[in-house]
Amino acid sequence: MQNNDEAFWHQRFLIQARWSAQVRQYLLSEIASFPIHRILEIGCGTGAVLSDPIWSAYAHFGLDIRWVFLKYAQGVIPSADLCQGDAHALPFAGASFDLCYTHYLLLWVKSEQVLRECVRVTRPGGVVAALAEPDYGGRIDYPPEFSPLGNHQIRAIQNAGGDPFIGRKLADLFSRAGLVHLRVGILGAYWRYPPDPQDLASEWSLLRADLKEEIPQESIEHWEKHDFTAWEQGKRILFVPTFFAWGQVPQN
Repeated sequence: MQNNDEAFWHQRFLIQARWSAQVRQYLLSEIASFPIHRILEIGCGTGAVLSDPIWSAYAHFGLDIRWVFLKYAQGVIPSADLCQGDAHALPFAGASFDLCYTHYLLLWVKSEQVLRECVRVTRPGGVVAALAEPDYGGRIDYPPEFSPLGNHQIRAIQNAGGDPFIGRKLADLFSRAGLVHLRVGILGAYWRYPPDPQDLASEWSLLRADLKEEIPQESIEHWEKHDFTAWEQGKRILFVPTFFAWGQVPQN
């Protein structure tokens, strides 16, 4: 994350939170009969997802490794209990929460270790969820001349230590973590023309940062210019499959 402006990241996280809003509604409808009182978001960032009113009935907790994000989140959702910590070694006792979830986190961490920690801190019968994890290996670009962008982004994510194929692995990861009664799916997608300028600018702000070590600056500027033009002409399609999953911690 090269941009150090917390306000910029909060706006980016809000866009991502909007993409996954229906998944949160679906999750809560599926577990409506479960006794859910305490929820934890691991990698809560600036509070974009944790502050969703859909969680208002619960005591909500958030953890992030970045202190500056937590400080920003406290202003966004002052009712939350926030904690700085590492997702690979959660600073909570076992069985502390009824629902533990992540959002665009597992691609950047040691996913198996983090899921084991999620299971540990979630009570038996509770729920562990990954609300959104992308799979850049399934990226669709149209017109075809834009397809090299996907390959460049995959290499950039790998070079930054991420897993661009994490989405397709969720069912396997959740099963190996010992979770049962799994639900796994893909977020739906639709496009509007012309696109929201804020969304497009946000996407390219990140892409420029991702690609600056991968391709020359003039090539990035070339792709960006042609991408904006294709969207304005109503012929651009970009789809990155984004998976979600959740399962129950087995009852003792």
